[in-house]
Order: sequence, then C-alpha cells, then structure tokens
Amino acid sequence: MQEIKDGGVCAASGFRAAAAAADIKGKNSGKLDFALLVSDEACETAALFTTNRVKAAPIQYSANLIKGGAKFFGVAANSGNANACSGKAGLSVCAEIVSAAEKAAGLNAGSLLAASTGVIGVPLPSEKMLKKIPLLVGNLDDENGRAFAEAIMTTDTVSKEFAVLCNTESGVYVIGGAAKGVGMLEPALATMLVFITTDADLPQSRLQTALEKAAALSFNAITVDGDMSTNDTVYLFANAMSGIKPDLFQFEEALIYVCKKLALMLVKDGEGAKKLVTVKVCGAKDDRQAKLCAKKIANSPLVKTMFAGEDPNWGRLVAAAGASGAEFEPDNISVRFDGLLYVANGELVDPSLERKAISVMKKPEYLIEIDLKAGSSEFTCYSCDLTKEYIAINADYRS
Repeated sequence: MQEIKDGGVCAASGFRAAAAAADIKGKNSGKLDFALLVSDEACETAALFTTNRVKAAPIQYSANLIKGGAKFFGVAANSGNANACSGKAGLSVCAEIVSAAEKAAGLNAGSLLAASTGVIGVPLPSEKMLKKIPLLVGNLDDENGRAFAEAIMTTDTVSKEFAVLCNTESGVYVIGGAAKGVGMLEPALATMLVFITTDADLPQSRLQTALEKAAALSFNAITVDGDMSTNDTVYLFANAMSGIKPDLFQFEEALIYVCKKLALMLVKDGEGAKKLVTVKVCGAKDDRQAKLCAKKIANSPLVKTMFAGEDPNWGRLVAAAGASGAEFEPDNISVRFDGLLYVANGELVDPSLERKAISVMKKPEYLIEIDLKAGSSEFTCYSCDLTKEYIAINADYRS
C-alpha cells in the first residue's frame, strides 16, 4: 500500500469532479460551495448516515434510493446550507437539483445521490444552484479533486483529502477520499461528509461490510464537541474500472487506513482546536464498556478544557471513567500520559511527575491511556481540546 501525493476523490480511475461558487449563503464570498462527483461507470455503493432522528432532506432522498439496491454514478453535494428541517419543500428541492444534474450529465433518473452541509432550518436556494449545473457538468475533470474537497467545507480551515495505491498479484487499485467536518462532531456519525472512491471490483454487500468496519475504527471513534448532526453522510463508490477483485482482508485494511487518515484530519481541524488527543481505554470488562468509557472521557467538556489548559488534572479523567457506566474498581485504575505512568492503583504516583505530564500536554498530539484493570477489552477514541475559539466560531456561525 502506497500513499498517493495529493490524492483524493479523483485518484481512482474513472472519477471526475467539478465545483462552483453558487453563493448559497448569500454573502457573495466567491467560495466554492456546490460540487459534482461523477464516475464514468456505474458504481456499487455503500453508505452510512447519521443516527439522529432528525435527518436532512438529502439523507432522506438518498437513503430511499439506496434501499433499492441500484448502482449509482456519483453525488451532488453542497455546503452553506444543510437543507435540514425544511419539510416537504426541502425534499422537493433536493430532487429537483439532483434531477437537473442527472439530465445535464446525460444520466438516467436515480443515478446520483445527494449530500448537504451547513445551516439548519433555512430553505436551499435552488435557483442559484440550478444555474450552476451546466458549468459543473462542463467542468467535470479528474484534476478537480481538490476543488471538490474545498466546495464541501464549512468552518473547516483546510480541505481534507487522502488516497492510497494498493498492489495485488493481478495489478493495482486505488482508494481515495475527501472529507469535511470540524464541529457538531460526534459520531454516529460525526457534521461530517465523507466521499470515498475506489476502482476496485467488489459487490455492494462486501463494500457495506467493509465500510461499517472502517467507520467503527475511524469516523465513529472521533469527537470534537459531542454533538450529532442531521446531515452526517459517508459514501463509498466502487466502479470496478481497475478490473481488480481484491482480497477482502487487504481491501478492508486499506479502507480502514484511508478512513482513519481522513478522520484524524477532521479532529485536527476541530473548531478552535489546538490539540489532537488520543484517548485509549484498556483493561475493560468487554468491548462495549471499553467504547463507552473512552467516549465518555473524550467527550467530557471538563476533560477537553483540561486539554486546552495543558493541566494534568487526572481526577477529571477518572471521574469521567466512573460516570461512563463501565465496571471497574477505582483502586485499580492507572493513567499514562504518552507512556508516563502518572496514576497507579487509583493514586498519583509522585507529585514531582507533574512537570513531565505538563510537558506531554504541551505537545500538539499525545496519547492518554487509562487502564481499568477489569478485563482485556480496549477502545481508542480521538478527541481535541475545547477552546474559547470554539465558542466564538459557533456563536457567530449564522453570521
């Protein structure tokens, strides 16, 4: 497996993209905010959507199509407006935009899926978007992966792309992707749009299984603020244009690698974030309790402000673990900061270690490991600090 420099959604054979500035937020910013991703061949498609009971129109529209088991050629995506809490009108507008894109691209009805991200509860400006569709279709190109990644950004400060080349005895295939989402980020899934493409040849059932496994270790193991979006979407398109039917284990490993890379990019760019903190809980009674405990710690506002303050206030870690519902004896717990044993048997090892712990927390990335000493299960979650900038960004989000 080899990383592809500047690889993204167009790294795999047969995928083309285009992006345009449709002024969806009405600020005349010139920002790219409307994009198409289209494959030259129909794709087996796997998908994951938010588990929020309140689901945006593009999710309702796309999920209904996917139920039919059809193949798809790609997706129409926009930022700046979530098309969520928009009622029947939102669904109608979503269908109108996708239908117009299909006709312009010479595709049959039901060939494209949809995805949106942005402000909730505001009507989608369909007229602006419809006017840009001929431009998008005319500009579809395999060099436009970066533009696609930029068009889906909201409060992201950088675009997020990644791709790998996978070698087999029969030849090579590619997995690439683009993602956005730096706030309202708490899986399942996370305000997250992720588009993954591959030219490997795999049936839909295999793709769906692989995507669910990969998401469990990546997109469903990250958090910025503990809030779940109405629009979270992950699509995996496979057009089989490499002609390679990969070993399933190899494909899953490569997909997990790509998904983890993209997921960590999301956390690193978390709204106002300065730290990427890996929280690993081990020694849990079972897998469920390990995940429960790790996510409770990683989501705790007190813990996240502790990260921001670079303060090894380990009591917050232990308190969050105890509040998670995981079963363990408090007198057995241990805590490590990047391998530094700071707490053992439920007590501080030595007050003089505080300086070393502080030096660890001053780093932009580090690991906190909590051993519950109650079993053999573990789970790793990826979090960030909670800063004043996060409050400022979200207080002014609509303006």
